[in-house]
Amino acid sequence: MIKRLVWIVVGAFVLLLFLQADAYVRSFLQLFTYTIKKQYIKLEDTLHSYYETYIAQARSIQQYKKKLLQLQQYQILYQEYKNRLENLQKDCNLTLPDRVKLEYVRAISYQKFGDYTSLWLDTLSAKKRIYGLLKENFVAGIVIEKEGKALALLNGNPKCSYGVVIGEDAEGIAIGSGDNRFVIIKYIPNYKSFTVGQEVRTNGLDGIFIYGLKVGVVTKIWQEGSYKVAKVRTYADLRLPRFFWLMKL
Repeated sequence: MIKRLVWIVVGAFVLLLFLQADAYVRSFLQLFTYTIKKQYIKLEDTLHSYYETYIAQARSIQQYKKKLLQLQQYQILYQEYKNRLENLQKDCNLTLPDRVKLEYVRAISYQKFGDYTSLWLDTLSAKKRIYGLLKENFVAGIVIEKEGKALALLNGNPKCSYGVVIGEDAEGIAIGSGDNRFVIIKYIPNYKSFTVGQEVRTNGLDGIFIYGLKVGVVTKIWQEGSYKVAKVRTYADLRLPRFFWLMKL
């Protein structure tokens, strides 16, 4: 009886040790797997950081190299055309503005409610002069002084006017049509030949714009007295007129 009791006690003790060992093993495994997961996450973060820092940076470097190559090509072409222009100036005894100053300006508000063809600008007054106004690379209108402030007359304003050339040599005066999408070119000599679809650029003779800035394309041609008249669809998108370039010659 005593021997059996001893074996029961020993068995219970062994079982208790086994349970304790099992709990210890499970705890150890949990801690071990937790440590592995933690190290894995850390390694993953390190690899991701490495990718962002080096791999993505290497791609950016390649893109910058391509852009630099393009800029070098543009610089070479610019120098070539500059030399050609200087030679042309000498041959034709032609003088061009030494410097063109561009000022980045912002529209403050429309001058009148419901009139989308004139804007107040956040720049100094035009000081009795007329300046050119560009939207991106395209002619957007002119700037004058009004009440001591700078007022932009956009392409659609009837008081906006500047010299243009259609095609090769058909010159005229672009005047606002009432719609910022169009200008009307008047006083085109009747003997000048041009067609619908030809491009219109500034002629550089009015002291407002330099020569060759893009205005738009001819959409319609008709006769008024001894002159031809053309309707031009302008390139400048003036639906959201917030920022412009002010050209000062």
